[in-house]
Amino acid sequence: MSASPPPRCVACGGSAFTDRRILPDLLTRTCTSCGLVSSAIERSDPTVAEFALVDQDAYLRSVGETRRLQARPILEVLTRQAAPGATLLDVGCSFGFFLLAARRAGFQISGIEPDLQAYDYACRLLGDGVVRRGILDGDSVEPRSVDIVSTLDVIEHIPLLEHAAFAATVREALAARGIWVIKVPSTEGLYYKLSDLAARTHPRSGANLIRRMWQTRYQYPHLVYYSLRSLTLELESLGFRVVGHRYVAELPTRTVIDRLSTDGDISRRAAWLAAPAVMGVNLIDLARGKSDGLVVFARPAS
Repeated sequence: MSASPPPRCVACGGSAFTDRRILPDLLTRTCTSCGLVSSAIERSDPTVAEFALVDQDAYLRSVGETRRLQARPILEVLTRQAAPGATLLDVGCSFGFFLLAARRAGFQISGIEPDLQAYDYACRLLGDGVVRRGILDGDSVEPRSVDIVSTLDVIEHIPLLEHAAFAATVREALAARGIWVIKVPSTEGLYYKLSDLAARTHPRSGANLIRRMWQTRYQYPHLVYYSLRSLTLELESLGFRVVGHRYVAELPTRTVIDRLSTDGDISRRAAWLAAPAVMGVNLIDLARGKSDGLVVFARPAS
């Protein structure tokens, strides 16, 4: 079973929650004050490694392209807020797509990645000595040694009760006026809202959408979904102040077919049939100025 949600909201300190069992093995808890959504996942089957079910070729075509597209707005902000040639450490760097874009933008890059498959690919992509295999802790990075720490799609996999210790490690690694870049899944995007609606109104058909959304089959599932408000409140409680944010598309139109069929639970034929609806959702979210991917830029408060 994954870690149970804490008794008080880590973002706002609230103690009033709405609990909901979405699936037999998935309980969510929503803070009624700030909207942060956390999960408890009951394990009945063995978990699988992060990329064990993934068609790697489809993943590289779809997620690789998505990460390159997402890197552009992130790096546009960083080039304005950091000095030329700033050092950037990407924690949980996965296959290294963001680091490659950051290198091309002029940053001095390094990465940390625990998954062997992703680590091996990142080393081939970026060369020797750039990525280390492991996790961010007090032994993996020198104090005040990097200008930027990025955690893109990372903290939602960390139990909420461990966020304070993780944030302290990030703060210790950052040089003076350093920047922490955090990307998380957002409850504000239309994909999240539609998946949640499907689970409420058509539980059988909505189950696959919700399992994919929360990544319940994997060793490190999603344990939390944020809004801009709830993430801002949590960062403030952890001693950081938010200095900017961006929403980035999680399912860009050009990647739809490969992205939907990456995990093998949706056939390519079904992906083609779903593509028009996905494109419609993207257009609506573009008009709303929201998405399922939220990026926040924060600095230590003092």
